[in-house]
Amino acid sequence: MSRVVSVCYNGETSFRRQEDDLHLKRSKRPNGRVHLSITESFRDAQGKARNRTVKTLGYLDELEQKWGPDALARCEAIRDELTDAHNKAVAPVALELHMTQKVDKRSANRMCAGDAVAMAYYDALGIEKALRNHLAGRKVAYDLNAVCRLLVSERLLAPGSKHAAWERAGRHFLRCDASERDVYRALDELAASRNRVIGAMNRAIAPSREHDLACGYYDCTNFYFECDPDDFRKKGVSKEHRPNPIVQMGLLQDSSGIPVTYKLFGGNVGDSKTLIEALPDLKEAAGMQRVVIVADKGMNCSENIAAAVGKGDGFVFSQSVRGTKSTSELRRWALSDEGYRLRGKDGFKSKSRQDVKVIHVTGSDGKTKDVPVEVKVVAFWSRKYANRARHEREKVLEKSRQLVESPGKYTRATHYGAAQYVQNVDFDPKTGEVVACAKKPEIDWEAVRAAEACDGYYCIVTSETNWDDGRIIDAYRELWRIEESFKITKTGLEGRPAFVRTREHLEAHFLTCYIALVVLRLIERALGKRYSALSILEDMRALGCSELEANIWLFDHRTDLTDELFALIGEEAPRKYMRRSEVKALFGKGKQIRWR
Repeated sequence: MSRVVSVCYNGETSFRRQEDDLHLKRSKRPNGRVHLSITESFRDAQGKARNRTVKTLGYLDELEQKWGPDALARCEAIRDELTDAHNKAVAPVALELHMTQKVDKRSANRMCAGDAVAMAYYDALGIEKALRNHLAGRKVAYDLNAVCRLLVSERLLAPGSKHAAWERAGRHFLRCDASERDVYRALDELAASRNRVIGAMNRAIAPSREHDLACGYYDCTNFYFECDPDDFRKKGVSKEHRPNPIVQMGLLQDSSGIPVTYKLFGGNVGDSKTLIEALPDLKEAAGMQRVVIVADKGMNCSENIAAAVGKGDGFVFSQSVRGTKSTSELRRWALSDEGYRLRGKDGFKSKSRQDVKVIHVTGSDGKTKDVPVEVKVVAFWSRKYANRARHEREKVLEKSRQLVESPGKYTRATHYGAAQYVQNVDFDPKTGEVVACAKKPEIDWEAVRAAEACDGYYCIVTSETNWDDGRIIDAYRELWRIEESFKITKTGLEGRPAFVRTREHLEAHFLTCYIALVVLRLIERALGKRYSALSILEDMRALGCSELEANIWLFDHRTDLTDELFALIGEEAPRKYMRRSEVKALFGKGKQIRWR
């Protein structure tokens, strides 16, 4: 015999609502007119008394012209109707729980709700309109926006294969009825719509970007694939020192860390070569007339400087003091104490000078000529950078000692960088194995001392000769945000490995990763950058709900971050018990987004 337990579901939120919580507010404006609205009193997550507008009625004189002398009474009747509807919505509901009832294994008993705020940003970015414009005049058997939305949600909440995303479609409150075959067909369309989508996103973000596009932060990373090389996934210089084929990705961000656009390249394209090809497309996508590209020393080459200056753009590139791109005269100037000024704490110091950088340009006749470019060079020293360089060199030296003791056990790949501090060692260019030498390998202590002398010193070279030193250093320091974006894409969003094969499907995969990254970065910025992107992801993934009975859903997760996330869309964190219609209403808040 089944045992029945009766329970009550109380729809009240964490703050106490009274039956007269809705008020008819009369606001006298400076022009003497009376404005009417219905407002609601409540307490926010911090317990502070707040007031918000539930319904705007309009000016009393206009309402009297429309409704006559009973206009005020009619407004009060509207308030009463809204109050009654509100009280019914939060009234207790009696449920019968059958304690021997089995879990229904044919339905999704737990649903994802953590993507509600993310999907509001997705809607506000205008992606759906861009996709519908892409398909204008054509009919497809699936909803392209629903597929894209599903793939972005899954990338945020449970990153995996496209097949896994399709299998989990039933766990989302926003429906996607596409078949598995349609999901893979949609990838071709998503790849073709890439430029439309990115353009729409940038236009939506534009109001909050007025001063953020003065500098464009560019860098390149690569993603490895566990497959055989093809015409796109090729062997190249892997950032993770893997022998697998890779694909290169160039990413452009604004000065607040919001991605502007990206471009994919074959795995055999060097980092420094990507900027020349990507820059025109990146500027067009962002609507930028002139851009000052900020990049690391990997982009500091004659071709990139010529490409930037030749098109009227600018650059801020780092330049290693110990590297081959620095002349001995520049190195002596940077390491000399003369001219340095202390800036801030911890012994940080800098100096600068106007200079001329000679770049090598190949003309239309195929001949290379030297072209002088006026630049400003800023040198600075940081104790933090010095300590980091010392620590990293110790790790390399440990590998160097292992290479000296047992050279036959190691290859160039396993002891990457260690050979710079070892004399009498060479590697086979094909196999990477150590080639036998007449002399025994030994540590090159002269090279070690030369490296120590440069610890903590950095140079920045820029075309913006009228910028002061502080602005140049600050611009360069912001470059860490793009490295963080690569980390988020690879780890938090698990952009690799990509479980797709064709070039078009790869493009679509990275487009959904890019959309997820932009949404995450926008949320991070809206929260004042008080929470990391990975913390936001963790909180979103924890927010799910289980169905009790009679279409009532139970939530079991809430943190301070949850409250702040839902405040971005003008909502409180989900209550412990909510109806399906109330949960679904959380996903339609794109119009509540206020770009900051």
